[in-house]
Amino acid sequence: MSSQPTFLRISVVGLGLIGASAAAAWRQAGHSVTGWGPRLVTRDTALARGFVDAAPESLAETVANSDVVVLAAPVLAIRQLLTDIAPHLSAGTVVTDVASTKASVEEWALDVLPANVEWVGGHPMAGRETAGIDHADSTLFNNRVWVVVPSSNARDASVGRVVRLATDAGSKVITMTAADHDVAVARVSHVPFMISTALSDAVIGNSKFGEWAPVAATGLRDITRLASGDATMHRDICVTNRDNIAKGLEDVSAVLADLARQVRQLPNPATAVGSEELEVLNQTFRRIKYDRDGWLPNAK
Repeated sequence: MSSQPTFLRISVVGLGLIGASAAAAWRQAGHSVTGWGPRLVTRDTALARGFVDAAPESLAETVANSDVVVLAAPVLAIRQLLTDIAPHLSAGTVVTDVASTKASVEEWALDVLPANVEWVGGHPMAGRETAGIDHADSTLFNNRVWVVVPSSNARDASVGRVVRLATDAGSKVITMTAADHDVAVARVSHVPFMISTALSDAVIGNSKFGEWAPVAATGLRDITRLASGDATMHRDICVTNRDNIAKGLEDVSAVLADLARQVRQLPNPATAVGSEELEVLNQTFRRIKYDRDGWLPNAK
């Protein structure tokens, strides 16, 4: 692999929570960072807070002569952004992203980008319920996983640039294919959001919640936390990872149906102690607790 330059010329397209946080981390690491967002107030904020070295009004000016262009926009906006920036990219530029799904984005990139530009997907496994540049934090990616997804046309040196971005932001890197990534994140990220959303709707959205709310505490708050995530982002995730999310929801629905069956089969409280049905439910809870407790030491 060829040696990397002392600093990279990085263009960040999209200055929301993830884009601005990454820009700040990379500038602190000594890179030259140019940022772009569609709103003047966002570009001005990025400059005022020292997240970027420059924030041109023109998208073409932003990406020109960059070593790496990072697309930090909602996933359904990425195809148009690829089309918009393609004529203005220099030969040898590496284009990457921070989107939560990878297969569709990789397909768009390979279809739209010129042959002398290389695509290497990326997904930092970090975020918050709060969105926007006002919540940006250069430490957001510290000790978090950053998934790097090399495309078929990416040379080792190009992959190395994206790996360097991830490590300079404080992240730990793993590499995956786009397909494997989308299956995995559906199960560990996208489906949990959907479950949190469903529970929030079934409980907090219930017309009787006003009666129940006085006894609601941290359990309900914690398990519905993900439902406060960005609606547009999750809408885009669903449409670009549809089949994997639907399959995950179907599998969770089957587990819930089995739990409902076990509960309905319980005898009356007066005769429950020592019953086979009570022991079956107890063993189900113990098995699930054992599995989760075994994973917890490795939880990020």
